[in-house]
Amino acid sequence: MAEAVQQEYTWTVTTHEHKERSNDWYWALGSIAVLGAAAAVFFGNGLLAIILIIGLGSIGFLAARGPREHTVRMGPRGVSVDGTRYPWESVHSFWVEHEVAQPRLFLSMSGVLSPHVTVELENSADGDQLREYLKQFAKEEEHGPRLGEHLAELFGL
Repeated sequence: MAEAVQQEYTWTVTTHEHKERSNDWYWALGSIAVLGAAAAVFFGNGLLAIILIIGLGSIGFLAARGPREHTVRMGPRGVSVDGTRYPWESVHSFWVEHEVAQPRLFLSMSGVLSPHVTVELENSADGDQLREYLKQFAKEEEHGPRLGEHLAELFGL
């Protein structure tokens, strides 16, 4: 197997592209939360009402908060995102989607709490180098965005 040209990759990514929301958007979100919770209570499902309030409140909070920067490091010991290290032993497979406008790295983990990690890459050229580097540690298997990622993009989170 060919030796990797570089021993460690480091880059920063933002969580999302921030979209400004009008006050009407927040009022609509709050109205949906209150009406949904009221309907759930009316039909005798208090737990659903609590879940709706917490879930839609979280969406509102995340939409109001600006994007955060994350530092990603990839080296011989594993992948690290903001100091949380995922050792190569826990990485089941990877996929580099680099033929799109915004290239991304998908990691499939063997852990229960974080089975999939998606990280944006800086550019397509980095994707090619990273792909060759990752072949040393994990198998390459085609992945794509999960339902949660599609929902986050839909809400702009």
